Amino acid sequence: AWRCRLHSTRTMSAVAPHALSALTRAPHTAHHASRRTHVRARTVSPTLQGLGQLRDVSRRATDGDDGNEEKPRFVPAHERKTLSKILPDQLLEGGVLLKDAPEEWRTSFTGFLSFEFMSVRVADMPGLRVLNIDPPVFTVDNFLSAMECDTLVASAEACGGLAMSAIGGANNENIRTSRTVALNSHGLESHATKKAILKRAEYLLPAVEGLSAKDDAFRAPKAGEKKWSFELPQVAHYSGGEFFKAHEDGFPIAVAADKGYQRRATILVYLNDVEQGGATRFEHLGVEVQPKKGKALVFFPSSAACMPDARTLHTATPAVDGHEKWVSQLWVASSTPPVPTPEELEEENKVKAAKAEYAKLPRAQRREMEKAEKKAAKKKNASNSGRK
Repeated sequence: AWRCRLHSTRTMSAVAPHALSALTRAPHTAHHASRRTHVRARTVSPTLQGLGQLRDVSRRATDGDDGNEEKPRFVPAHERKTLSKILPDQLLEGGVLLKDAPEEWRTSFTGFLSFEFMSVRVADMPGLRVLNIDPPVFTVDNFLSAMECDTLVASAEACGGLAMSAIGGANNENIRTSRTVALNSHGLESHATKKAILKRAEYLLPAVEGLSAKDDAFRAPKAGEKKWSFELPQVAHYSGGEFFKAHEDGFPIAVAADKGYQRRATILVYLNDVEQGGATRFEHLGVEVQPKKGKALVFFPSSAACMPDARTLHTATPAVDGHEKWVSQLWVASSTPPVPTPEELEEENKVKAAKAEYAKLPRAQRREMEKAEKKAAKKKNASNSGRK
């Protein structure tokens, strides 16, 4: 039965927990039950799961407080510990084909993406399949044609630029054993498939539309610059048994602040079919994506606030011996917020401290203060109008 969990994040952030069950129910019909390609979400409890999640604010007993001030608080993506998932049978079927989902579901899902991550253009993307709602993970069938995949693989293999892409983990453990080549050297700079990947990424993500035509498309943004950029697309080759252990694409907060930018979107395009092994596995989501030639996997390593989302931890599992995996990687990055000066930080801390002290006052006293402020503001406006 339909119990659509998706509603506009702006709306949900203002909904009281006791009202959630009414928002998530829809009538059961035999027609709905027969449409297995649609998302049918379980009824959720008042401790919201994922989208528009609300967290209870602890009650504070004060003199003159009637104890009814408890208000729901919207929890941003990087703070959430919960997930919003599609049903297991839908995941086994390859995800929810968005074009076949009800209009309300599509509108809510894309609105949620725009508000907390990035806007996604779904028109003319008939192969877009949702694998997880929050954090959002989806695939796009036929993102590249078979010919585009084959020519890029052949060029990458013949260019002589593939090199070990070792990345160190804890205790200097090598967590990646594939070979990689960036598409800005070895004759790959103007490869037609590179251009196709960028063009389709720009269509899918309107925030970067037209970016590849700019001279600074691949220049790393600076903090506060309000700039989008592409990290140089790559091609990676995994032979049988090679892997990329569990990792996040988003930078830790301190690293992003130092760099001045954060990875906002990951687009992985599988360039060949892998019959055994080689899946991309999301460790916290119970989602595995098996490589299929031309399919793109899209997710968001960080939120619109440039805060990393740890729930997107993922692994490139080893291809079975005798098999290989080719994949193209593209990261979309944006500037982090401007770094405040010491004076700005001091002023911000003063404001926070004043708000904290105000919140400790009895409710009746706060109301009297608010009335006095409104009265003073009204008197000032009247005085200014008289001068005019």
